[in-house]
Amino acid sequence: MSDQGKYTVVASILHWIVFILVCALFGLGWFMTDLPPGPDRGFYFATHKSIGISLFVVMILRLGWRLFNRPPALRLDIPTWKALLAKNVHLAFYILLFLQPITGYLSSSFSGYDTSLFGYPLPSWGWKHESLNDLFSNAHTICSSAILVCVALHILGVISHVRQEGILFLNRIKPW
Repeated sequence: MSDQGKYTVVASILHWIVFILVCALFGLGWFMTDLPPGPDRGFYFATHKSIGISLFVVMILRLGWRLFNRPPALRLDIPTWKALLAKNVHLAFYILLFLQPITGYLSSSFSGYDTSLFGYPLPSWGWKHESLNDLFSNAHTICSSAILVCVALHILGVISHVRQEGILFLNRIKPW
């Protein structure tokens, strides 16, 4: 296989950083919402927000890398419907992984609570407004559900490739 058919190490590292951050965010998101009001809940919400902002920064880096380093082309023997599904799932991931932190940040901005990045205060784009907070909070929840659908489809695609090729694409990674 030529180098043009391989992911770069940077693309792979960014992929797995996004995976780890998304897993952490879902875990925290499910855990923290059931906590009673108080300092513990505030700590977990602040951590969730900081990780979410970090995800946004990593997604900017990932998009920038992808714009200048095209991913490998899909194999020609993949059925058209699978190729179309793969492209659309990846596009949906990019859109949702930008929308998710934006809706979370805007929800926080209209909640009346401050947002910080690991203790460093960030500007608020809003004011305490219950209706706008609910709007962005609901959008944040909808994005979460859509991300889970994309994750499920992505995992099914990986399983399909593993069954077809017998490996997890380690031969498709190239240095830089």
